[in-house]
Amino acid sequence: MRLDLLRALVVPEWRAHPWRQALAVLAVALGVALAWSVHLINQSALAEFAGAVRAIQGEPDASLACVDRAGCDDALIDRLATQPEVMTALPVVEVDSYAIASDGKRVALRLVGTDALQVAALAPSLLPRAAGGETRTALLDPDALFLNPSAFERLGMTEGQTLRVQHGSATLALRIAGRVAAAGPPLAVLDIAGAQHHFGLAGRLTRIDLRLASGADPAVIAAPSGWRLARADDAAQRVSNVSRAYRVNLTVLALVALFVGAFLVFAVLALSVAQRVPSLALLGVLGLSARERGALVRTECALLGALGSVLGIGAGTGLAQVALAWLAGDLGGGYFPGVAPALQFDPWQALLFALLGVAAALVGGWLPARQAA
Repeated sequence: MRLDLLRALVVPEWRAHPWRQALAVLAVALGVALAWSVHLINQSALAEFAGAVRAIQGEPDASLACVDRAGCDDALIDRLATQPEVMTALPVVEVDSYAIASDGKRVALRLVGTDALQVAALAPSLLPRAAGGETRTALLDPDALFLNPSAFERLGMTEGQTLRVQHGSATLALRIAGRVAAAGPPLAVLDIAGAQHHFGLAGRLTRIDLRLASGADPAVIAAPSGWRLARADDAAQRVSNVSRAYRVNLTVLALVALFVGAFLVFAVLALSVAQRVPSLALLGVLGLSARERGALVRTECALLGALGSVLGIGAGTGLAQVALAWLAGDLGGGYFPGVAPALQFDPWQALLFALLGVAAALVGGWLPARQAA
């Protein structure tokens, strides 16, 4: 009977005033789209950033990061190797630079200098794979680079070619000797001695990745002056905290849009109920209870909210895709440097945001439903 009543009362009303209903649907859709796009952008950026961090750092139990951008004394690596809690200590030199692509454009490139003989234990995706024709000692050649797939794509170069890498106001000519499997932004791996020599970091490190003995707590590693102890997921968590302000601001704007949507649903339904008072009164005389009359209006609200939510999820997904392509995952804020995220769509989360739109419409229609009852 509810479907018959909907067809008899709601469909003619929507047909008679389509723009009034469309305005309510559009308001709900706008609120859902804003909230969903903000969530998608941030989730995709964090997932990509975490993946890039794992690709560069692997999965160490802990890391000692040098606070000084110019690096810290590499004598610490010898002291760590003697500690019983430490199974493996991998020295790392990280440098953010630019490389000259085949078309002459500058491409941001992260260079990671590490020990090719130890890297497989902590970060297997950074293990260099020499190209055909290269000698076995190419892994230890200070002038040899090993690029990841993203770097090959962005630079437009192949194995065996010479890549010019910026260092200060000059450029270094390094040979592309092979590849690494690491995903994420453009990345190049080279021997740590070569990285220290070419970039003025002789005797210095920027990070030490640690594999601890079974059951050892990372807290037992005392960080000397100038070093900071960090767990594997600290970098992603730190970036999440830094980007929290813009997420909160945009989410509040989305909630304001949802509130406006709820208000427009109220305005549309209040006017509609006022115009249908004779019909609702007749239904009451014919035996439709007050509770059923209120449920009839609430069902109409739910339909408006569902239509708006479906449109909002679609529009929000498209908006997030465009934002990720043009503004990256931080909307230009610089929180996710060098990260070009791919859209991370979760249908269950989309359903949750759709229910949020339906709930907003039901809140807006609460008073008109009481009037109908």
